[in-house]
Amino acid sequence: MSLKHILKLILKQKSISILIIFQVAITLMIVSNSAYISYATLQNWLIPSKLEEKQILNVVTNVYDEQVDKGQLIERDLTAIRALPEVISATYSGEENVIDTRRSSNAVYTDNLDEHAKDHATGLFGVDQQGVSSLMLNISSGRDFYANEFVTGDAATTPASVALISDDLAKALFEDASPLGQTVFLNTAKTPYQIIGTFEDKMLGEVATYEQVWYHSMVIPEAIYGRNNEINYIIRVEPNTSEKILETLETQLYQEPGRIVSRVEFSARAKKRLWDGRSSFAFVMFAISALALLITSLGIIALVTFSVKMRHKNFGILRALGASKHMVLKSLIIENSLLALVGLVIGFFLSLWLNIALLRTLAVQGTPDIIVGLLVTLFVWLLTCFAAYLPARKATLIAPAQVTKAS
Repeated sequence: MSLKHILKLILKQKSISILIIFQVAITLMIVSNSAYISYATLQNWLIPSKLEEKQILNVVTNVYDEQVDKGQLIERDLTAIRALPEVISATYSGEENVIDTRRSSNAVYTDNLDEHAKDHATGLFGVDQQGVSSLMLNISSGRDFYANEFVTGDAATTPASVALISDDLAKALFEDASPLGQTVFLNTAKTPYQIIGTFEDKMLGEVATYEQVWYHSMVIPEAIYGRNNEINYIIRVEPNTSEKILETLETQLYQEPGRIVSRVEFSARAKKRLWDGRSSFAFVMFAISALALLITSLGIIALVTFSVKMRHKNFGILRALGASKHMVLKSLIIENSLLALVGLVIGFFLSLWLNIALLRTLAVQGTPDIIVGLLVTLFVWLLTCFAAYLPARKATLIAPAQVTKAS
């Protein structure tokens, strides 16, 4: 049977053809985006944090009593925490905690005059004199903070003037030029900081990680409180410290009235929580994809079966005119392959639209990957061909005698 004749048959059955095309397009749209999200999630899980995840703890608290002197509270907390035998160092966390899902985004610029200057997402850490030790940073160039460069106080305090940045952020900001002595500008206020050193890459900031700039981070010598009611700490403990330390710390912090202890955890737990939401979304998309594939398969089987039933007499005539079973089967497979091809083309554009919508509205990770997209497209196409094969094979069993009997 010629391709021209097959196209005529497709046009003759417009309703069935449109339904098959629609099912294939919707299936590709859903399955491809599920694959993109799942693939991105897997890639994220495999990226090394380069963190000592079982030695760095996050402590998140919230002061609800406005009468509490936050500055004195921080001093008492740090004195008590640092006195614990398992604790090596502890710092007040003026900005983010280690890969903790709480903060809004922070950005640095290399130009404070250009309104359109590129911003670089970063994990921002305001710390006291034990901050570098608590984050377990290794200085790779330049120097550490001097004692007189640390700033302590409330929200009205003048910010510090120097900063350390990660090697990866330094490369993004200055490419091959030395970052030492350069000035960067923080957030929309364009607060200036001079870079005095860089440190080896670690996955520190939650927002930076979410933005897929895994090792962008900046440390400033600022222990400034009062910007909100949170008073948080980053603690470094001895290797192989038992999780009993979490209960010890929580009990210690609860001795101070007027506040809630929201979370005490190893950064390993924070990292797991960071990806839990993304993984859950990927599993939901996977379940929807499996359902879409099942519905598409059953739908195509039903539609092709109905089409075969409607053309029962035509197939009998073809057999009477000498068409072999193989020719009848081949014509039906080609017919449905062409419909699937049209559906796949439409589904390609729909999948791009859905991907953009997901990235913008839900901020999921999962940009299109060419190889993944081709594999999904091939899989959907093979599935539609297999679904069409089952009822098409029944059409080959129609004997010429059946046509004569029906007439």
